[in-house]
Amino acid sequence: MNKYAYLLMLLVVGVVLAAVIAPGISRARTADPLVSTDWLNKHMGDKLVVVVDIRTGANYAFAHIPHAVSVPYTNIEPKNEKGLFMLPSTKKMTELFRKAGVNRKSHVIVYGHGNTVSDASKAAATFWALKAMGHRNVSMLDGGFTKWTFEGRVVTKEVPKVKKGNFKAVVDASLIADMDEVAKAVKSRRAVLVDARNSIQYFGHEKRADVTCFGHIPGAINLPADFLSNAGINRAPATVKSKDDLRKMVRGVGIPDKKSVPIIVYCNTAQLAGLNYLVLKDLLGYTNVKVFDGSMLEYCNLNGKLPVERFSWSLNAPHGK
Repeated sequence: MNKYAYLLMLLVVGVVLAAVIAPGISRARTADPLVSTDWLNKHMGDKLVVVVDIRTGANYAFAHIPHAVSVPYTNIEPKNEKGLFMLPSTKKMTELFRKAGVNRKSHVIVYGHGNTVSDASKAAATFWALKAMGHRNVSMLDGGFTKWTFEGRVVTKEVPKVKKGNFKAVVDASLIADMDEVAKAVKSRRAVLVDARNSIQYFGHEKRADVTCFGHIPGAINLPADFLSNAGINRAPATVKSKDDLRKMVRGVGIPDKKSVPIIVYCNTAQLAGLNYLVLKDLLGYTNVKVFDGSMLEYCNLNGKLPVERFSWSLNAPHGK
């Protein structure tokens, strides 16, 4: 074989390898935010896939998806000494997900019950929490455990043997809004505040028992997480609505079309806000979306130092269309 023929052969081999390997690398780096039950059924045994069940330990023990590890949601946003449900320290998150077998290159699939919007939002909030702790390769199982069982797929009681992972939590501040940032947003109106609670709480007719004030953060737009999934429609599991429907809702409530507009989503504890985050950031492509981790529990705990609006609707987005 002469020199030129050898070089040509190397070039051909390189092109073939790139065609085979590159798509796999691309998928690993840019995991879809939602995966279907069909996808999980085909990939749950893959080396890089870690399936995380965020239901209670009792529910996990009764039955779970094969290969899934138990990480109950109460560990993701635990109640702290101030009575707030917020992300734990990076040390605790690192320990939690290393114990679950998560590595830096793992593709984590999160699922919850999948019956109600609360179920979907817990899974979505876990999705956000992992992203906020620096793990990019995360997906949520659309429809959760309910859709999996509705389809007659295999479940098990067997607890998998897990090798400790090398996951390391590193806070991504671009995905988390704190109290100071929210206070500045209220004054400047430079960010779109989005309230993920139901309209009754947003309007101030009712409130959660441990939230000390009625109403919403001034200027906030109401996009209830309840409307973002198909939960309960003809007994359907809590699958996320189509992108077309989501776009119409987002536009209909007054969120600007401009994808770079800064958005801060909140609810009472950041749980429901997790679903709004997934929809706005990962499904609809808004590039600057944060979750106010302390949400109304923290905002109202300031005992009137910050303004609250009650019995009103905010219809004007600060950035226009």
